[in-house]
Amino acid sequence: MSPLPKIAKGNLSEQVYGTIRASLMDGRYEPGERLTIASLAEQLGVSITPVREAIFRLVTERALEMRAATSIHVRRLTAPELREIQLIRHHLEGEAAAQAARKIAPAGLAALERLQAAFTEAAAHDPLEASRVNREFHFRLAAAAEMPLLYATIEAMWAQMGPLIHLYHLNTPTRVLASGDHGHYPLLRALAARDAEAARRAIQDDIGVGVVMVDWLEAKGVAEATP
Repeated sequence: MSPLPKIAKGNLSEQVYGTIRASLMDGRYEPGERLTIASLAEQLGVSITPVREAIFRLVTERALEMRAATSIHVRRLTAPELREIQLIRHHLEGEAAAQAARKIAPAGLAALERLQAAFTEAAAHDPLEASRVNREFHFRLAAAAEMPLLYATIEAMWAQMGPLIHLYHLNTPTRVLASGDHGHYPLLRALAARDAEAARRAIQDDIGVGVVMVDWLEAKGVAEATP
């Protein structure tokens, strides 16, 4: 795994928080993985204090959990929690896509098309990069809606489920992720046509594919509960 980027001078706490949060969204860490403040501080080239502050914020946002003073882990979502997140994303990202279809500029649409091409390429050989590009695609779409509060809420959902999305990419056949039938393509066509309702349906259908992650968590819970 590539190291985290060093933090430049400035508002260290905010930068550290943003870097760790983005790493969670991108699937750099796996569900249940233990993180240490000292290791993160060393990787980022900062002192322990801004890392500790960032960790506390992410625990409050339910992206991380603190089991003891020095025991920090990436949260393992339960199936009901993931189902709730998927429901929230269904409505919020659906509205974002509808608004984006009405507002997106040609340059914005072209940027999304480039990201989808990059995602298709990365899906063939680099699941972590595929996760990162997929996240950037969804966030650029949300940004095109020009609704800051909606965007912030979508970010919070992704910080919690990013590690699971990465696992999904790791365990999904390349032919599915790189297929011309990928859910982003109907969305791109709807955006080009400025069809708000088609864009809403397309992103909601894409999010709906994530039900396989819910099914996997439910099956895993049953297996672990069986003597």
